[in-house]
Amino acid sequence: MGKHRTVFVFLALGAIAGLVLAACGPTPTPTTPPTKPPAATPTPVPPTATPAPIKITFQEPWKLDSDRGKVIKGIVDGFMKKNPNITVEIVDTMPEKAKVVSQILAGKASNVMMMPEDWVAEFGPQNAFLDLSPYVAKWPADKKGDFYAPVFKLAQSPDGKVQYGVNWIAHSMALIYNKGMFKAAGLDPNKPPKTWDELYDYAKKLTTPDGKQFGWGLVGKQGHDQAWMIYTFMWQNGGKLISDDGTKVLINSPENLEALKFYLKLKAVAPPEAASSGGGELGTQFQSKRTAMWLMGPWAVADALTKAPDIDVGTAILPYKKNPATTIGSGILVVPATEKTPEAAWKLIDYLTDTEPQMEILIPAAKFVFRLPVRKSLLAHKWFDENPLYKPFVQSLEYGNVPFPHAKWGDIHNNVVQPEFSKAYTGSITPEAALANIERLGNELLKK
Repeated sequence: MGKHRTVFVFLALGAIAGLVLAACGPTPTPTTPPTKPPAATPTPVPPTATPAPIKITFQEPWKLDSDRGKVIKGIVDGFMKKNPNITVEIVDTMPEKAKVVSQILAGKASNVMMMPEDWVAEFGPQNAFLDLSPYVAKWPADKKGDFYAPVFKLAQSPDGKVQYGVNWIAHSMALIYNKGMFKAAGLDPNKPPKTWDELYDYAKKLTTPDGKQFGWGLVGKQGHDQAWMIYTFMWQNGGKLISDDGTKVLINSPENLEALKFYLKLKAVAPPEAASSGGGELGTQFQSKRTAMWLMGPWAVADALTKAPDIDVGTAILPYKKNPATTIGSGILVVPATEKTPEAAWKLIDYLTDTEPQMEILIPAAKFVFRLPVRKSLLAHKWFDENPLYKPFVQSLEYGNVPFPHAKWGDIHNNVVQPEFSKAYTGSITPEAALANIERLGNELLKK
C-alpha cells in the first residue's frame, strides 16, 4: 500500500470515529491536536526475477574434437557465459537431408541448425523454417546492412520476403599462387593476373620445358569440383546456368561456350595427372611445387602455410573476362518452424552473427582458417592487416554465385552437368555438344 493511500485510510478512520463519538455523548473538551500519523513503510520492491533456465540444441556438421569443432565450441561457450540461463548442447553431425522435414514436423529437430545454402533453398519453400524476418527487422541498421548482399540473399526466399535463416559463415574462391615461382619466371609476384589472357600468359611462362612444373592446377576428374570450377569461368564471362524462375536451363550460350573452351585450353599448362585430379589433389600439387597457380577457398591457404611453410604464398581476386565472379557458399542458421522456444534460439543466432564472435571463426595462431565471417565491416579489422592473404576471399564475397542457383538445379548438376563436362574434357564430345546436351536433358528434368 503506498504512502498516500495509507494516509487516506488513516484520516478516513479518524473521521468515522469522530462521528461515532459525537452521536454517543457530549462534545468533548478540546484537547491538543492529534499527532501527525507516522509515515507509511514503503512496500518493498520484489527483486528482479531470474530468467527460467532453458536448454536448446545447436546442430552443426563438425566433430567437437576436430579443429573446426573446437572453434565452434569456444564461440558457443562465450554465448552461455553471457546468457547463463541458456544451456546450449552442440549436436556435431549434419541432419540426414532426406529426413529434415519429417524431423521438424515431429518436433525432433535441433532448436538451431546450420545448413548449406542449397538445403535452405530446397526446404525453405516447404515452410520447414521459422520466418526470422520479424527478428531481423529489429536489428540496428549498422548490423542489418553489414552483410554481403550475395551471401545474405542465400538465406532468403527468391522474392526476399521470407527470411529462412541468417548467414553465419561463408566462403569464396580466389587465386592462390607461388610468389617464388613468379620471380623465377620473371613475373612480378605482387602483380598477379587480372584477366583470362593474363592468366594463360602467366601459366605458360610458369610451365617449364622439363615437365616438372606447370602454371595451372586443373581439375579434370568428373565430379562436383570440376563442375563448379567451370561454372565460375562461365559467370566471369556473363553467362547463366538457369533462368531466375527455375523454369529453363540457359547453359547453352555463346558466353558459356567461350568459358568452357577456355577451361579446356588450360589443359596445355596443367600437369598430365590433371585428368584424374580433384580439388584435394590440386592442394598436394601446389604444396609440392608441381603447380604455380590454382583457385580454391581460404582453407587451402591455411593448409599450404602449415604443410609447405617454405612457399611464399600469394592470393588475389580471380582473373575474369567480363566481370569479377567467384563461387561462394554459406553456413546458414535456421530455426525449425515447430520451434517452441524461438526467443532463446534467436538469441543464439543474434550472438553468433555479432562482430566479436564472427572474428572468433579465424584462428591465426594455428594458421587454421576454414570459413570466413559474413560482416563487411570486419574487413577493416586489424586481423586482416596481419593476415592479408585472406583479404581477397572476403572481398570476393561481393561477387558471389552458387553452384546450385535454384532448388531444381541439384539433379541437373549431379546427373547431367558432371558427366557432360567430363566428356568434353576427355574429348569424347565437343564443347558445343556438351552444352547442348546439358540444356536439352536439363530441361527434360525440369518438366518432371
